[in-house]
Amino acid sequence: MLRHLGLIAVCACIVASVGCDGGHVTAPTPQPSPLPTVAVEFSGRVVNADTGGPVGNVQASLQNVSFQGTDPAGWSTPKDTATSGGDGTFTLRVNLPTSWSFAYIKVTGAEYDGVGGINAGGPANGTSIRIGWEIRMYPTLVIRPGESIDVRVGSVGSCGWGGDAGFCRRVLVAASPGDPVELELVPDDSSKPMGLSPDDYLGAYAPVRRLVVPPGSFPYVVGDGIARLTARR
Repeated sequence: MLRHLGLIAVCACIVASVGCDGGHVTAPTPQPSPLPTVAVEFSGRVVNADTGGPVGNVQASLQNVSFQGTDPAGWSTPKDTATSGGDGTFTLRVNLPTSWSFAYIKVTGAEYDGVGGINAGGPANGTSIRIGWEIRMYPTLVIRPGESIDVRVGSVGSCGWGGDAGFCRRVLVAASPGDPVELELVPDDSSKPMGLSPDDYLGAYAPVRRLVVPPGSFPYVVGDGIARLTARR
């Protein structure tokens, strides 16, 4: 009887060590090697594009990362954020694959137009990157039917995708639901090619001086200069 039990134990060990594909041993699945990374710091200062003063309590994060060669397997853009202090400065700390070459930063905050596509870093691939210029953010403009406001537009970040990319600024048309709102833009300098566009894809629309938009929309003032914007219903 003990002899039989010994045979059963041996058979059990053999069955446990082989797969079900005809008795061949199944090799364990190789685990991918850990992705080599490096800790990187991006720092900068955010200022109000209208006043030049610092902008605190806005969030900086990675928008995208470029690599030398193809993207590493299993890579996804980190979700880390950094918040600017009262002096407008921030430091964003992230772990990036050692093959990174360029990073693109975006800055967003309540009551401000977001700014994206800020190029940071380069082929030197350092670990402490100071963004070499101030990041300017526009306070979000709001206009209501019956109001007129002054609008100043300059080059800020990567606003727009057409020939006037960089020279545009969005406006919230705050109106109750119902009839559309007519906007009229009058530049201080009539020779300035300023106008209005229904969105920031500026190549699809020639900017116009008058534009009818639905309530709650975000049309854009396009062109470098100062103008008076009026809303009517």
